[in-house]
Amino acid sequence: MLNFYKTYLYPYIKPHKLKVFGSISLSLILAGIGALQVRLVQPIFDNGIDPNSSVKDIYFLAGSLLVLGIINFPCRFFHFYWIRFVVDRATCAIREDLFQKLQRLPTAFFTENKQGEMISTIVNDTHVFSNGFKAIIDLLREPLKAAAYLGMAFYYDWQLTLVIFLIAPFLVLIFNISGKKVKNNQGAVQREYADLTHNIAEGIGGQKLTKAFNLQDYVVGRFRKAQDKYFDSQMRTTFVEEFAHPLVEVVSSVAFSAVIIFAYYRVVNAGLTKGTFIGFIAALALFMDPIRKFSQANVRLSQARAAAERIFQLLALSEERDDGSIEKVDFKESIEVKGLSFAYGNNKVIDNLTLSIPKGKKIALVGLSGSGKSTLINLLLGLYPIEKNKIFIDGKDITDMKLGALRDLFGLVSQDIFLFHDTISENLTLGKEFKEEQIQSALEVSYASEFVNTLEEKEFTLVGDRGSRLSGGQQQRITIARAFLQNTDVLLFDEATSALDNESEKVVQKALESIAETKTVVAVAHRLSTIQNYDMIYVMKEGRVVESGHHAELMAHDGEYRKLYALSLG
Repeated sequence: MLNFYKTYLYPYIKPHKLKVFGSISLSLILAGIGALQVRLVQPIFDNGIDPNSSVKDIYFLAGSLLVLGIINFPCRFFHFYWIRFVVDRATCAIREDLFQKLQRLPTAFFTENKQGEMISTIVNDTHVFSNGFKAIIDLLREPLKAAAYLGMAFYYDWQLTLVIFLIAPFLVLIFNISGKKVKNNQGAVQREYADLTHNIAEGIGGQKLTKAFNLQDYVVGRFRKAQDKYFDSQMRTTFVEEFAHPLVEVVSSVAFSAVIIFAYYRVVNAGLTKGTFIGFIAALALFMDPIRKFSQANVRLSQARAAAERIFQLLALSEERDDGSIEKVDFKESIEVKGLSFAYGNNKVIDNLTLSIPKGKKIALVGLSGSGKSTLINLLLGLYPIEKNKIFIDGKDITDMKLGALRDLFGLVSQDIFLFHDTISENLTLGKEFKEEQIQSALEVSYASEFVNTLEEKEFTLVGDRGSRLSGGQQQRITIARAFLQNTDVLLFDEATSALDNESEKVVQKALESIAETKTVVAVAHRLSTIQNYDMIYVMKEGRVVESGHHAELMAHDGEYRKLYALSLG
């Protein structure tokens, strides 16, 4: 427990250590109050309500119990409030660390892992792990309470109290066995929960496909299968938990029953007074409650350990490499790609690629699917690591640049449209400060103002989850306005119109041409009619440039470009 606390919990508790110390201190007071309340009732049973007793004695007893109750109120309130505060703040800190970590992991991580697993770790595992904070407090508080009640019982009759110690080895054995089993089972529970979360995400995100292919029963079946696996894993853990708790009570009850019998005979033989007997039994009865809570806390700590393993495995992953020394990139001349090769695992998608992107020019990348066009865009953005001396900006190797500085050079308009569930304005500014006229200019240049001005809330309209309240063409025009507003040196168009209908494509293409007038452009194009006026067209095949030139020049030859152009015309 100590190693788990020092390694995983303490870094998150440390900022709130005064509240933790205060909470533990108050637990001592609460334990003492409980013991004193037991002690105060003894005279009542020893003497009964004696008419000859002074009123002063009665008032003292009643007043003492009242004072203890009043003191108990703030102590109990702050004890549990501070615990909740520390647990909730620590949970927020862990969740934020995980979310920040995800933002800094390599792009490859997201292609190799399920979205549901990431969500499960941030939401479910942090919740289970946070219970470890409370479990630690409980494992400190409950023994103190138990010691106070046991001390009071020892005060009444130390010989009878020794019987309680006979059950200690059995309790320790139960705690150890149940804790290990719960920890082992909890790993499976969390994995199955991650799979369940992934199925939920797929079921919600794939609604269009589900309805189009009448896959409702199939999707529900996949969900049910994942849920049944989670249920089975959860029930294995529940079995151990619910078996251990009553077993602790049975063992304790055996000792408790034996003590009652022995205590009764000591009363009969005048070894104990009635008041002492009642006080002793009350102390032992109260002693049982912290034992039960200790057992429950032990289980929660075991679950937290399993969750901690998953959380800190994620936190320990290597972040995307960002060890460049160049913190600002001023693009003045050209971007040069020299002998670049790249593979996704064993799948080579770029093979000894060489091309040039002069400043102020419009460059098109064309080719069949899988020829490496979009991969090159990803590599320009530094989304995947590459070898040194393969891509240069004004003669400087991009691997020597900070990723933030490199990416600030580019504005991306992609076929994979992503909008936050926020207003149009927020999706344009992305948290940066812009003047109202700048926002309006971006909307006009991108032809987005045509529909934005018809909306009741104008640019303050919520776009819905991933822009679901807008049409595909409207969504893309917002992303074009966003790229224009960010005012980057180079615009990357990655098949920006491929998912649009003909009418929307025409409007979006006009918007793209509008924002590209004074910029350097690299466009991945699927419809070659849109890049006829580009300064240079690179034809890619199997990761290589097989042709390059202007549209008219390439059409004059019976080569790959001419074949692609014929295909694009149908």
